[in-house]
Amino acid sequence: MAYSIIVDTSSFQSDSLTFFNRLKSYGVSGAIVKLTEGSYYTSPKAANQIANAYKVFGVVAAYHFWHGASNEAAYFLDKVKKMGLDKTTWLALDVEAPDLPQKCTAGINKFLGYLYANGYHNLMVYGSTSWFKEGRIKQANLHKYAKLWVAAYGTSQPGINHVDIWQYTDRFKGMSLDASYDFKGILKSNGKSDTPIKPSYYASKGLFEVKADMVHAYNKLPLKGNKNKRYVRFAKGSRFYGVAVKNGDIYSLKTQVGYVTANKDYVDLIKEIK
Repeated sequence: MAYSIIVDTSSFQSDSLTFFNRLKSYGVSGAIVKLTEGSYYTSPKAANQIANAYKVFGVVAAYHFWHGASNEAAYFLDKVKKMGLDKTTWLALDVEAPDLPQKCTAGINKFLGYLYANGYHNLMVYGSTSWFKEGRIKQANLHKYAKLWVAAYGTSQPGINHVDIWQYTDRFKGMSLDASYDFKGILKSNGKSDTPIKPSYYASKGLFEVKADMVHAYNKLPLKGNKNKRYVRFAKGSRFYGVAVKNGDIYSLKTQVGYVTANKDYVDLIKEIK
């Protein structure tokens, strides 16, 4: 049986759309993106990796690299929400840091319990086979809803029972990139949007640059309808000054030639003006 292949990425990998399209051509069907570590670090590439992985695969997950502190679950969840990842998203706890205690199961359950209590029920625990065999992670004592994502390289199987995802290599297609077999089809979109990502908007004023091929200016809000659309267009690389204005849950930019989207997928803030 051919299992789906998923990759996990961090700041060590590219965040470009080209990169994820290349992975898709190699048979990859999903990605788990490193979002945070400890209670102090958010990957600078996470936003683009999440957005571009979702564009290519139609599904994306996120993980937290755990150091065992009590406030890490709240830190992770805050960033999950800021990335617009909804409650259908698969979230994973990466348990491998050398500074973790010898017995980790109780702390893992507390971390996962916090996410579960906040409505995120699609949860995974990542660890190497040796940590499970040595009892550092006690499989039988983990929350029943937690799926297992297990790393074991150079073997023909994960090495323990009831594994949901098996990370079998850290050199996928010769790259410095982890790849896993998704035994249960956890990260499978079937072409549908299982994990919708909410657009993120600028809510400030300043100098902006167009990153999309083109954006249109509108006479008034909301930004829809051909009758409301102006002939003015900004091509990729164009710069303009704008002030963010809110219309419902969406921000737009008021410019000298009309209203333009403040969606971060379409424009970049070059210089903020207080």
